[in-house]
Formats: sequence, C-alpha cells, structure tokens
Amino acid sequence: MLPSKHRLPLRTELHQVKEKGVLIQGRLFSLILTHQGGKIRQASRFGFIISTKVHKKAVKRNRAKRLLGEAIQELLPKIKSDFNVVFLAKKRLIEAPPAAIKIELKKLFTQAGIID
Repeated sequence: MLPSKHRLPLRTELHQVKEKGVLIQGRLFSLILTHQGGKIRQASRFGFIISTKVHKKAVKRNRAKRLLGEAIQELLPKIKSDFNVVFLAKKRLIEAPPAAIKIELKKLFTQAGIID
C-alpha cells in the first residue's frame, strides 16, 4: 500500500486531475497527470480508477490497485515531486502479470517525464 502522503485522497481532486490533466495511453492502463506547480515541493500523489466495466468483482479490482501500488512503491525514489497522477485501468490489466505491470509503468512514467 502506498504511504498516505503519496495518495490522491479526495474524489474532487481526482476530478480536477481528470479535467485539467494530460492523457497518456498505455497497453494495460492510461495515465492522466498534472503538475502541482507550487513554491513548496510536495510528494507526487497517485489515484486509481478501476471501473466495474474492467471487472465485475471487487476482489479483482482491488488486486489490480494493489499491484499498481506495489509497482509505484518500487519506483518512488526515482519519481519527481509535484505531480498528481490518476490511473485509468483497462481490461487487460486484470490478467497481466506483475512484471508486465512494472514494465508498462516504467515506460509510461519515462514517456511522461516523471522519472528519468
């Protein structure tokens, strides 16, 4: 589980990122990201949207969230600060192995400029 300072807590903040953010498409999931842009540096925060269209069972959706959170946690030291990122899951994410999720995450973060 991600530390609380790295979670995007409120539904209103998720909607703000969705409205103002930049969309980056991936094979397993998409990213919507915004830059916080303040004088004080804050830790990057992450939120997850996994619809019932992806899978009907909550167990499967929660497992996908946990796998994404674990993959993010491994990259946390490399991630730049001041970003808000929302993950939009696709159906392929449910069947994907953890190694594929980590590879896809690193690829999309590099493409977005969140990590070097």
